[in-house]
Amino acid sequence: MKKIGLIAGKGKFPLFFIRALRKEGREVVAIGIKGEVSPGIEREIEKVYWVGLGELKKLIKILKEEGIEELAMVGRISKESLFTNLKLDDEARSLLTSLKDKSDDSLLGALREKLARVGIRVADPREFLSPLIPQEGMLTKRSPSQDEMRDVEFGKKVADKMTEVLKMSSLTVVVKNRVVLAVESAEGTDETIRRGGRLAKEKAVVVKVAREEGEIKLDLPVVGTETLKVLKEVNASCLAIDARKTILLDRERLIEMADEAGIAIVAQ
Repeated sequence: MKKIGLIAGKGKFPLFFIRALRKEGREVVAIGIKGEVSPGIEREIEKVYWVGLGELKKLIKILKEEGIEELAMVGRISKESLFTNLKLDDEARSLLTSLKDKSDDSLLGALREKLARVGIRVADPREFLSPLIPQEGMLTKRSPSQDEMRDVEFGKKVADKMTEVLKMSSLTVVVKNRVVLAVESAEGTDETIRRGGRLAKEKAVVVKVAREEGEIKLDLPVVGTETLKVLKEVNASCLAIDARKTILLDRERLIEMADEAGIAIVAQ
């Protein structure tokens, strides 16, 4: 089997990805983004390179020298990093100045095209992680109430429209009684839930969607136990995710935690 490259960002997703491919006997070469990925990744894999967020030339050089023809991008990259002392090499500066905006679609699409021009295909992580991707249906013992499902349907309509407006690959909204309390921006899913949860006081409904089009394969929505802890923290009552598009990390433990807290999780 050909080895696969991994551009790793924040969170546990890169670790789950490495373990899944290792079970299949695939060799993985990881490129960790400095200041983003946990150094703990070095305990999971033998070969890790480190690059700065603006070091595109170095990234491409590593991939070519390693003979990587296929790679995946997993883990979050903080949006704040784009505005805080970001040092760009010539390749990264050229890529950024060519963009019409800095939306997810523009940034990720330009990177994908750049890598394709040097013979590197960006793979959809779902190709390797089917056990972590829920199909349509209830995932927890408790099903959403009628009121919660009305909030889910309302929140999904809002989130679907907002992903198109903002050109985001995935987006979270927090709803209660058909009132939108928070829409995800640069702060990420967990902080969006906290912001909306503070307004709701309790029984907030959280809806996380992924776009039908755009660069979803470069920025898959991910839900793990840390997000479940935030849902418990704000006394949320329901989480709705997109079936076949969302990665559930540590799925069994996540659902166990949701059942213990009485939080309904539904994949649509």
